[in-house]
Amino acid sequence: MVSYEKYALGGGGTRWRVWWRDPDHKRRNKSSFRTKRDAEAWAAEHVTTAISRGSYVDPSGGKALIGPLGDAFIAAHETVWKPSHFHSEETSWRVHVKPRWGDRRLESVNHSEVQTWVNELAKTKSASVVIRAFGILKSIYETAVKDGRITRTPVEDIKCPKKTRKPRVYLTPEQLLTLANCSGEYRPLVLLLGLCGLRWGEATALTVGDVDFEKNRIHVSKSVTKVGKDFRLGTPKSNRSRDVPMNKLVRDALATQVSGKDDDDLLFTSPDGGYVAPQSIGKNHRCWYKTALIKAGVPMLTIHDLRHTAASIAVHSGANVKAIQRMLGHSSAAMTLDTYADLFDDDLDELAGRIDATMTDVLNAD
Repeated sequence: MVSYEKYALGGGGTRWRVWWRDPDHKRRNKSSFRTKRDAEAWAAEHVTTAISRGSYVDPSGGKALIGPLGDAFIAAHETVWKPSHFHSEETSWRVHVKPRWGDRRLESVNHSEVQTWVNELAKTKSASVVIRAFGILKSIYETAVKDGRITRTPVEDIKCPKKTRKPRVYLTPEQLLTLANCSGEYRPLVLLLGLCGLRWGEATALTVGDVDFEKNRIHVSKSVTKVGKDFRLGTPKSNRSRDVPMNKLVRDALATQVSGKDDDDLLFTSPDGGYVAPQSIGKNHRCWYKTALIKAGVPMLTIHDLRHTAASIAVHSGANVKAIQRMLGHSSAAMTLDTYADLFDDDLDELAGRIDATMTDVLNAD
């Protein structure tokens, strides 16, 4: 399996070269050993023993450029990730990672370089952007280890900035109704988002046939995402369908919305008849949703915050956590509790009050 070759140097002197066949039966070699003993010691550890243990690593694997490996990594996930996630990852790779590391060989990068890059990126970008960019580089190195190119990576124990969650904004039922009434033709959509808790992509992907007035349910089985200028239809975030109950306000609004439409028609459409574009409240953006917020005089919350408002109204209406979980499409009730822990503060006060009442009864009995 392993053989040794002595060869002469151009300027005089000799060196030893190791020849072997890797697990794929490809002929490999490594040269520049000063003595045959050095060559034998290296081959024993990195070839003979490594192959028998299944830990063999191609000595030239670390010379691979990060650029092509990153391109391959991103391409391999195009059909695995949801369109919006793929777009975010591909953009991060192309804008933040590849320009910095694409021309470097795997083996040439050290830990301190990566940490410095993360620190510099964090000075001008959000924690989410930094974490996403670093995650791509880390995944490339982890894949290289699994592929047997390298044995160690420079991306372990890198310190990334922590994401901080902004305080959530919840509309009161009265504010939600005012906002809906200021939204013109999109009143039913605002009520649906703010009372049923659908995600934007789920709501705007609904067709008339998804609304079951007989069972009083909305069937959520798809979601639409805008990637660049295109809209792509896929599955909900959880990849699972669910049925969401309609309250009377939503039911009455949707009854008008479906009038004159076929089952396959979109429930909500843009002025040109296509999907309704995502709404932004950014400084330089102007859209029907931002206009409605200003007109209604309510807090400037994002369109996704209407989903949080739906959770808030459900909690304060006395709905149990399991029902809220099913409505929102969370994977578990624990996730719902973790996500909306702040909405249950009143329950803690009520719990304390009930305990006080119980203990008072016990003391009075004595």
